[in-house]
Amino acid sequence: MKALHKNILERLDQIINNTGDHIHDFINNPHVFTRKRTLDAATVLKTTINMQGQNLNSELFRAFGKDATKKNDKVVSTSAYVQRKSQLSPACFKHILTVFNQNLFNIQLFDHRYRLFAINSSDFNQIWNLKSNNIVQASSHKKKPYCQIHVNALYDLLNNTYQDCIFQPKSEMDERKAAVQMLKALNCGPYIVTMDRGYTSFNMIENCNRLPNCHYIIRTKPGQGGFKEITTLPDQECDREISCLVTTSNYYYITHKASENIHHVQHHYHQYIKYRSKNTQDLSWDFGELCTIKFRACKFRINDAKSGKEEWEVVLTNLDRKNYPLKRIKELYHLRWGIETSFKKLKYSLGSVQFHSKQDKFMPI
Repeated sequence: MKALHKNILERLDQIINNTGDHIHDFINNPHVFTRKRTLDAATVLKTTINMQGQNLNSELFRAFGKDATKKNDKVVSTSAYVQRKSQLSPACFKHILTVFNQNLFNIQLFDHRYRLFAINSSDFNQIWNLKSNNIVQASSHKKKPYCQIHVNALYDLLNNTYQDCIFQPKSEMDERKAAVQMLKALNCGPYIVTMDRGYTSFNMIENCNRLPNCHYIIRTKPGQGGFKEITTLPDQECDREISCLVTTSNYYYITHKASENIHHVQHHYHQYIKYRSKNTQDLSWDFGELCTIKFRACKFRINDAKSGKEEWEVVLTNLDRKNYPLKRIKELYHLRWGIETSFKKLKYSLGSVQFHSKQDKFMPI
C-alpha cells in the first residue's frame, strides 16, 4: 500500500511540474511566471494543493520554513504568496485533476465493465466578504447574511477519486444543471451514475437516456410530490417499465390531458414575454416540444416488516432487468453512500472547510 501511495504521489508531482512548465496554456497574462523565482508556477501550485487547516502564516512556514533555515533565507511572506496565487486560474487545477484521472492505473470496474460514479453536492462556508457574489440572505431577520458556495461533485465510488466538480453561489445553485454539465463532459466508456432524489426531473432522465455509455440510478419521491406514474405504484416490491409523454406546449397539454397520459414542462424558451417575474416557473428542458421518456421504476421496502410502519423507496434506472434485477439495483444504490463519506473526509479530515482567503476568485483555487 505504501508503494502504491508513493507511486500516486510521484505521478501527481510529475503532472504538477508539467503544468507549471506550460503554465501559460492556462492563464491569460503572458508576462507572469517568466522570471526564475522561489515561487515559480509549480511551487505555487504544490503549496496551494498541500494547504491544510491552519492559518496562512503557519501553512507557509510548514511549506518553506525548514528550507529557509538551511539557506539562511526568510520564510515566504503571505503577501508574496497571495500575489503569485492570484496569477493562477482555476483552469490550472482543473487540468491537474483531469490529467491525474486520465492516468489512473488498475481502475476498478463494477461487474468488470462499468465505472461507478455518484453525483452529489455540499455547501462550504466562505469567510464573510461584503463584496462577495456568494452572499446568502438569512431566512430570519434576526440572523445575519453569510457567504456560502455550493460544490457539485462527480465521485468515483470504487476508485475513491473525484472526477469533476462545479462551483456555484449558494443563492444561485442549480444541481441538476451542474450534473448534466459534468456528465456531458465525462468520457470514460460505459458507466453507472447514482443520484439522490433532488436530481429527479424529466430533463435529467432524458439527458441520461441520450448520453452514450450512460446508465443511471436516480432516487425519487415514492409518494406525494413525485411523478404521477410513481405515486400509483402499489405498496409492494415491484419493477415497472414506464413511458411518459412530456410537452412544453401549454395548448397541447390542455387539449390532450384528458385523453393522454401527459406532463407539461413550462420553459422560458416557449414563453413570449421578454422579461419575467422572478416567481415565474422556469424548469430546465433541453429537448423538443413533444418527447417520450422511458425508464424503469423499481420500488422496494427499506425497513423491517416487523416495525409496523411501511417505508418505501423508488429508484429510476435504464439498466436492463435481466442483468440488474431489483435486488442488484438495491445493492447498487446502497454504494452511493460512498460520496457522503468522501465529503466528510474532504471537509474535516483534509481541512477543506478552512479557506485561506475571503476573495471569490480564490474559492475554486
